[in-house]
Amino acid sequence: MSQYVSVAAAMTITKPRLQTYLRTPVAPASTWALQDWTGVCDPWSDSETRRRYRDELADAVKECDSWIDGDYAGLWRDLDELTLGFDPDTGSLAVDFDTRADFQLPSVIWACTVLRGLANAMADNDSGLITITADWDGEAVLSLHVSPGQSAFLGRGTKALAEAKDAEFDVRCAVTDSTIDGLL
Repeated sequence: MSQYVSVAAAMTITKPRLQTYLRTPVAPASTWALQDWTGVCDPWSDSETRRRYRDELADAVKECDSWIDGDYAGLWRDLDELTLGFDPDTGSLAVDFDTRADFQLPSVIWACTVLRGLANAMADNDSGLITITADWDGEAVLSLHVSPGQSAFLGRGTKALAEAKDAEFDVRCAVTDSTIDGLL
């Protein structure tokens, strides 16, 4: 039986910066220091899984890099279950997709990489929350906050996560699925 990773992202970014991002070559997972990836090992409910993921992290980043090719628009077009919504007036973007996880940790890292590069296209007050869940652990929720030039994993119950979730709600209220013409 196949396993899946689900991604839900909500952020603000202007249309010109979003279009620039989509035309940019996908940044490999190794673009970020290995230390910046340790957050993918933390949310899992089973301590053995957390330990195993820490042990496998360097190899998982390398494996993820071998899957990356082309620009972000091409990568998004290749997603089977992609839902996009964009409101150009507010710069509100919602991205949702599911992807098969043949290899658990590399697939989670890849799912983060699909959207983590948005931080490099952001400016001013742009920001967003990327939420990743995996069907092999119903309790684990991975939260990645992106803002201009930076991204960070947020722990459960933190003030930063609560603020990001509030902003996510506002973005999702502003977005409609019919406003994506010309993005990809």
